[in-house]
Amino acid sequence: MEDKYFEELQSQFAILKEQLNKQEIVSERLLRETMKLRTKDIGKTKRVTYIATVFCLLVYPLLYFTHVFSLAFTIATCLMMLFCLFATHYMHRPVDSLNLMRDDFTTVARVMVKFKKQYDKWLLYLTPSLMIPWLAWACYEFAWRHAAEGVNPWFMAIPLIIGAAVGGLIGYYFHRKAVNAAQDILNEIEMD
Repeated sequence: MEDKYFEELQSQFAILKEQLNKQEIVSERLLRETMKLRTKDIGKTKRVTYIATVFCLLVYPLLYFTHVFSLAFTIATCLMMLFCLFATHYMHRPVDSLNLMRDDFTTVARVMVKFKKQYDKWLLYLTPSLMIPWLAWACYEFAWRHAAEGVNPWFMAIPLIIGAAVGGLIGYYFHRKAVNAAQDILNEIEMD
């Protein structure tokens, strides 16, 4: 009788262990699928940068030919956009090379921490050091060089400043979206 009870207990324990293993596999797969969705938010930031660069590389030479901006400003703007494109590609390359369905969580966490750190440094240091001088130069080129007699150049600079503010807010939105996605992945790994 005792042996039968012990065998039944072992059988129930084996069934319970099998169910827990299945649940663990499903939980890990669900976690990996969620991480994969989060990386799509990170990828959107890269695509927006690519689109903005292509747009600028097409528009700014045309603006030069209309004499709105000087050749030096046009070249500097195109070079700045190419620099931003290459920097974005460099920061995204480790994230793009991840295979979230196979890579271990330690590797994923390390890549996300590095990505998040680089993106935050970019926002705090490089963005102001690039954008403030560029905006000042753009205002000079557009407003002060082309201001008609009796027109205050500040009135001509207002559209540029508003455009820069709107562009900055859009850029900040995509920045936060990418950084938050990386942080969400890190939080999900920590909870697992």
